Amino acid sequence: MKFRIVISGAFLVLGTIISAQSMVGLPKEEVAAIVKSDHRQFRIDNSVVKQRFNYLKYVNGIKTQTWILYFDDNDICKTSKLVCDYSEYNEIVEKLSETYEKVGESEWQFVQDGKTVEVDLIKQEWYFTIRETWKSQAKQK
Repeated sequence: MKFRIVISGAFLVLGTIISAQSMVGLPKEEVAAIVKSDHRQFRIDNSVVKQRFNYLKYVNGIKTQTWILYFDDNDICKTSKLVCDYSEYNEIVEKLSETYEKVGESEWQFVQDGKTVEVDLIKQEWYFTIRETWKSQAKQK
């Protein structure tokens, strides 16, 4: 029973992230404020600090998801990456397909502020990631 509650909570978290406005294009301070107010299940994780990257890292309470937001030199979010456990795979793919336009086997996209945001699901051996970033001008043609 406890396991079902934990898994249900994890899907609720993902659903909130997927259906919410993308963080791509937002200033760092705004991203931190949105996560704090709208994604309370995530806590800042300062356990590893790499000075060569400008990012914010969050982990959900049950530590099944890690959310890393990368920023450019002007502190504008350029990429959002959600790292997930494979136990959530089928539900996440279904939610992505319901929420965004599917444009490839593991690719989706949507328009935000007049620009296309691409969403890629990348499979790794022990986990998978959901990556959001602006679609490059070359790809949009």
